[in-house]
Amino acid sequence: MSLASSSAALGEAVQRTVSGAAQPSLWTPQQCCFRQLMKALRGAYYHDRSKLFWARHRILVEFYKYSRVEEEKDVALLIGIGNEIASFVAEYMKVDVGSIMQHNEKMLSLPVAKAKRYREDYLLHEKQHESWCKQKIRQMMDRRPPPPYPFF
Repeated sequence: MSLASSSAALGEAVQRTVSGAAQPSLWTPQQCCFRQLMKALRGAYYHDRSKLFWARHRILVEFYKYSRVEEEKDVALLIGIGNEIASFVAEYMKVDVGSIMQHNEKMLSLPVAKAKRYREDYLLHEKQHESWCKQKIRQMMDRRPPPPYPFF
């Protein structure tokens, strides 16, 4: 394959991608909401496979519980809450690699006793932040209507 033909093929692929993005989505709003939730969870828990697995599992269970809801206003409310949770997770729970690197550099510069204390404080802050995030998500989820018959 020559350089000209490979760049032409690349140009065609880019054109298909750009023109495909302009077309309306073939996904339902529920699928878009699920995708946003999965992307947000991946950003929050990519470093911990166990947390990522169980967070995805809980999302699937919640989607299954509400899969029989057909009333349009309830579906719109559920999708809105799901998108709100996805944006919250993406904003407040995303892993910040820069702050982790700064923490590690600070740990190396401190004497051992102070470094241990600094690490304890850091882990406590992380635990409190995760607890706060889970509390906020629970408050958002409490606005949902109860699930259909077999689940409440």
